[in-house]
Amino acid sequence: MKVSRNDPFDLHLSIRGLGVMITYMHSDLYEYMYYLTFKRAMKSHSNEFSNPWLQPIEHHDFFEKTGDPFVNNLYSTTGKLIDAKHELTLRWGIDEEEDLRDDGIVAQAQRYHPYLLLFKKSKSYKKLTAYYERALTELISCLYSYACACTAKSYKIPLVLKKQFDLPVPESLRLLNHDDAHVALLKDLIIDLYTDLNELRLLRDKKYNKNMTTKE
Repeated sequence: MKVSRNDPFDLHLSIRGLGVMITYMHSDLYEYMYYLTFKRAMKSHSNEFSNPWLQPIEHHDFFEKTGDPFVNNLYSTTGKLIDAKHELTLRWGIDEEEDLRDDGIVAQAQRYHPYLLLFKKSKSYKKLTAYYERALTELISCLYSYACACTAKSYKIPLVLKKQFDLPVPESLRLLNHDDAHVALLKDLIIDLYTDLNELRLLRDKKYNKNMTTKE
């Protein structure tokens, strides 16, 4: 099943597609946490934990105690996504496992698909932090696209909303429909994730002497 921006807007399908996408996002960030942890902070255990799905870390809080600032940043971002997904699940009565098995809902999740790095294990620690920055940037853009679709009640996002996103936060979110509870949830999540993105950029700038401009 393919989706098109010309499809009639369906809020229920959009939210369920968003829920699946947040699950994909969470899984992607888990892989970053896993590989960064066992490439540096816990390198001595890298042979025991070489695959995030075959030798998984069952408890998310494990990553909070690694002492690695990049992993801590990922832990913060992941927690915010989990909280947002939990809120959507409560509001809409979403059955996550059911939606992940539904081809139609999975297709809905592809509308504003962010960049996902499939092969992380072979990447160096430094490159992984750079790919994570890209992933987080596109993740935020994906969430903004959903907020725009809910605001415009259309999958075809108006140009004025696209251009607005280039402005600094919170000005970039000014034209969204803040009276819509789902848009408000996404707006708050985007603002929170920008905090992590700016922190990540500062961490990379400090560690790798990289000059970067943050969006404030």
